[in-house]
Amino acid sequence: MSVVEGATTDRGRMSVHPVDRRSPMPAWAQVQRDLRRQIDQELQTGYRLPTERELSELYGVSRITIRQALGALAADGYVERRQGAGTFVADIPEPVQHDFALTTPWRDRFHAAGQTAKSVQLRDEPAEPEPHELIKLITPEEASVKRLHLKRLHVVNDRAIGLTDSWVPEPVAPGLSDRLLVDGSLSRTLREVFELVPADANHYLEVGAANSHEARLLNTTLDAPLFVVWSVARLEDGRLLETTRTAWLGSRVRFHYTS
Repeated sequence: MSVVEGATTDRGRMSVHPVDRRSPMPAWAQVQRDLRRQIDQELQTGYRLPTERELSELYGVSRITIRQALGALAADGYVERRQGAGTFVADIPEPVQHDFALTTPWRDRFHAAGQTAKSVQLRDEPAEPEPHELIKLITPEEASVKRLHLKRLHVVNDRAIGLTDSWVPEPVAPGLSDRLLVDGSLSRTLREVFELVPADANHYLEVGAANSHEARLLNTTLDAPLFVVWSVARLEDGRLLETTRTAWLGSRVRFHYTS
């Protein structure tokens, strides 16, 4: 079936943009994007979407493609899929706002706003090598020092919003590998247990996409958009304290800054 832009359902309340077969974006992601646009701009909470078969005909794609798109929307809280009843527009939670003042503990900002926020140390996850993007930001001598890998999952109001991987030189914080992080926070642990406070930190922000491992931990879909922050922190004497990669889930976090 050929679908034209602006085609409507028999309920007259929903329009669709056609799937572009030439686009590098997968068909399911294009459908997800278009449905999300309509949910954001046109459809009310509780609105029942057309069936998978109807959406398949509207978009001119397979039902498997529609199922992938709806699954991605459900994972991000945009729709609710009720057995035997259909798929409905959910009461969508507002994205979590993250300040660009990245040196300020993010949990403190959310607590001040009356939200629950925590970091969960993932001790069962295998150690990961430091990415090349971070290796480029430190000296060869620093890169040659053995470093401890730590991984944390960030959760706000019971929704996973991000992941942080950090690498700490073992000579800087001896015994860190044998400790649980204080409230899941590496910065707090370094400050309170080892009396180590960064004097200088550089941050680099770019756009990325969730791999299969990140998608599982964040309860989202493969290739979900991420804000990726690469960070290098040093002590007052210039020694490397930590290198960090934090991936914030784009559908659940928005950034704020003042100029």
